[in-house]
Amino acid sequence: MKNSKNRILLAIMLVAFLPANAQSFLKKKEAKVYKCGYVYKPSFLNKLKPMKIISKLAGGLLKAKPKSDLKDIALGINYASSLIPQSQLDFATKTPGWETCGDGVSLVFFNYEGIGFTDTDGDVKLNGTKLEKAGMGTYFQGFPADKRGTQTVEVTSSSGDKVTVVLEPIAPLEIVSVNGVKKGGDIIIDGTKDVVIELKGGDADPDSELYVDIVISAMSLKVNSNLFPSKATNTIVIPKESFKNFENSPLPIVKKNTLSVTRVKHEMIYNTDVGVIQKTAAFSDFTPILVEGDIVGGNVISNSLSKDKNTNAAGKFRTVEGEYNVNIIKGNPYTHPPVDIMKNVGISSFVVRGNLFKKKTTESTKTDYNANTITTTTTTIKKWFPQLTDDTWQAFVNNLYDEFKNKLNEVGVNVVSVNDVINTKAYADMKPVLDTVTSTFIEKGAYGTKRLIRTGTFDYIRDIKTTFPADYTNEKIIQQLNLDGLIAVTVDLDFDIETAGLNPVVKIVAFSPNVNYRMAGQYFQMDFSTKAKPLDEAGKYNALGGGPEDAVYKIIKGDELFNAFKLAIQELKNGEKANPAYHRIWKERME
Repeated sequence: MKNSKNRILLAIMLVAFLPANAQSFLKKKEAKVYKCGYVYKPSFLNKLKPMKIISKLAGGLLKAKPKSDLKDIALGINYASSLIPQSQLDFATKTPGWETCGDGVSLVFFNYEGIGFTDTDGDVKLNGTKLEKAGMGTYFQGFPADKRGTQTVEVTSSSGDKVTVVLEPIAPLEIVSVNGVKKGGDIIIDGTKDVVIELKGGDADPDSELYVDIVISAMSLKVNSNLFPSKATNTIVIPKESFKNFENSPLPIVKKNTLSVTRVKHEMIYNTDVGVIQKTAAFSDFTPILVEGDIVGGNVISNSLSKDKNTNAAGKFRTVEGEYNVNIIKGNPYTHPPVDIMKNVGISSFVVRGNLFKKKTTESTKTDYNANTITTTTTTIKKWFPQLTDDTWQAFVNNLYDEFKNKLNEVGVNVVSVNDVINTKAYADMKPVLDTVTSTFIEKGAYGTKRLIRTGTFDYIRDIKTTFPADYTNEKIIQQLNLDGLIAVTVDLDFDIETAGLNPVVKIVAFSPNVNYRMAGQYFQMDFSTKAKPLDEAGKYNALGGGPEDAVYKIIKGDELFNAFKLAIQELKNGEKANPAYHRIWKERME
């Protein structure tokens, strides 16, 4: 009894001597890294983390030869103020000068054409001082907060190319409380209820965006991931669903964590010696938190397959009408907004491509046992789809576009004029179509549209380009026309030597505006396929008064295709309704 009273007395005394709002779940050595000015010294074992080594090796494989022509570079420049503790993140590159609450300027060089990191073969300077390479096409220099202010970056190359970018710090903000607990107190999040963050100065710059980030575990690495984007405000309400559906959500959240709120402003810079520059400025405030409950842990495989931890509203079904096979791809709510947002869109690409010829070679063997001989006969059959004129194929493609546009209207989506889309400044970057008709091949774009989506390996290799989401062609068109999204359609036709029909494979992708400055968004992707009607059935459609283009439309079961599309849209809406995360995460941006 006496020992019990002593333990209670000791507990009361400990509480009395704890500073107000102290994070009791942090050890002393864990708490000190959050003090402004703290400089982290990674241990030898930290440098040997397997995933850090793998990341560095992988980055090295993606590194290209330094460039003398800076037009071949996509350059990212970031000025970050009030850095979170370095110990809370793992970098494969060097971060000299990083200190808690300090500032830092970073640069990353990407190949503008092709993939991976690159570099300049000249110098990178910050305020006139040459920076050393940090690895994998990056440069970084940190400095104390008392040196916060205008920073000047200069990049040169051996060819004489030169670009100078002036950076300014962004308006500060401060975390006041999380769920009513003041910053510095025991903030515990378990994912069972919405999280409310109160800020001071959050609304200081209405043109900026706020990002709530959380640290997750990628094997042995700590990775910063965006949990929830917000407009500039002093109160952020994070839906509880966000803790299971966020950037990189298959990766597990660690228990002792850092929650940060970062103000970001960014701009794209063109017409310099560099191909494109994305300039960003950021200011963060942060607090340790304890994460509990079923939102913690797991692994990449289990989280990826879990409908609870990584919501997915995709469906796969076979329609009765026309028997079109449909595969719907609808990913994580963080990057895939609900289709209800899609009110005003443009069709940026509507392309039909077709193989109109097939050759089939067969061999037959006959044995004459009396003569003791074997005779092999090779037979080659060549067939072509009936040759149609350029005008006929163009009429067919245009008719498909018109029918698709009508179906979008029927599901409540307005489609802006195709001329508005193709006349935007950004449309010049679209991939051209061959616009050709031969006896073996046809490729046509409806009403002058070009190609946006890749449909094959060759397209992917030819089109691939490393740049920033704000520099994507579809995003620039969306912004220039103030649209809710863009839709791209590619119809691939393949001549069937048995039926002489044209078996269709259709890919439809609906792009949303970017989720944030570093991540593109997408409403959905749909793939349709079916066995075409035989060519000999086309003749009876001519009696209806239509031309050859109408016969082709019937061969590919055009009406059934667009009926299947309407059913697929409804399937998506049903899936999104069954998973509240889609609407809850996007509610603020839908209003």
